[in-house]
Amino acid sequence: MNEPFHFEQLQRKIKQQRYKRGIFFLFAAVLLTIAVLLVIPKFVDLFFYDPRQSSPQVNQDSYIMNRQINNELTTQNHFLSKYEIRSLGFGSYEVTEVYQNLDQNHSTIQTVTIDKNHLLKNYLSNSQKTDFLFESRMRDSSSLEFSENQKMKQNLLNNLKKLPKSTSLITTLIFEKDLSLEELRDWQMYQIPKGEILWTAVRTGGATGDQDFQPLGFSNSFSRVAPEEKILEESFLKDFPFLDLSAATSKQQSDYSETEQSAAHFESMLKYLLTQKDFLALESNDVRDILSVEQIETALAYIQKNGVQTYGISARMSVDALITLLEDGENILTARVMETNLFSLIDQINED
Repeated sequence: MNEPFHFEQLQRKIKQQRYKRGIFFLFAAVLLTIAVLLVIPKFVDLFFYDPRQSSPQVNQDSYIMNRQINNELTTQNHFLSKYEIRSLGFGSYEVTEVYQNLDQNHSTIQTVTIDKNHLLKNYLSNSQKTDFLFESRMRDSSSLEFSENQKMKQNLLNNLKKLPKSTSLITTLIFEKDLSLEELRDWQMYQIPKGEILWTAVRTGGATGDQDFQPLGFSNSFSRVAPEEKILEESFLKDFPFLDLSAATSKQQSDYSETEQSAAHFESMLKYLLTQKDFLALESNDVRDILSVEQIETALAYIQKNGVQTYGISARMSVDALITLLEDGENILTARVMETNLFSLIDQINED
């Protein structure tokens, strides 16, 4: 005998199945939404420059390392002391950079936005000090630009003699004749034996009035903020010897003289930046703080043919040392004081 057909039980089972199916689809939709929210930004960011990405040097924040290399090549007398990178959305970031001068008594805050592969400078609290004398000498090696240099030097001397003896100066010195790094070492030994060279300008050729080229050089006392650094492979050190002056193979350390290390450091910075195409492409060609590929290639071709020659330096010295240099020194075309700082008189007496 057939059992009675329970229509209500069948309906309940169908409803339960539909309910379970609805829960499943709802749960799947929630998971899919979360996955989309997590994955799509990262997928979109693959198409845009990310300042937080890794590089052969660092595990993160490669923009900061590249920026500091670019800064060392193009600016004098200041260093990055801290920074912050914030994500603003798809392919958009805000970078805050805080700079200090070498005497650490003056700060400059720069804020930039990197939006879909384009860098925009939003805010600069105080202009970073880059001396126009370097650019003038870079573009005109004939000294015609400095026809009034004797008058300038005399005016500077008159003002220097009014300063207290305890004054320390950071000064731009432009040479009459370019020097090799070996000649610069000897010049420093005899002309400013107690002075400290902070930044050395390098002759790189090719600059004309139509090109947005910047004076290039390297720091002799550069301080960096290092994101999470990698252990550099030997192949990297061979390709970029002394990119960081403390980073080299043991053979390089023994084979290179001090001046050769400085020359290799300058050349390696240029070569390394040339590999960072995304970073170099952040700015338009109209107004650039970041070096252009054209200038880097021009500079490398010039120094490979002519060696590393300097036409000027930024140096720290006492006011008396600068007075003596301007009155009796050799190979000084012109000079300009960029920073003054009063030492403690007690410290000066102890040093004497």
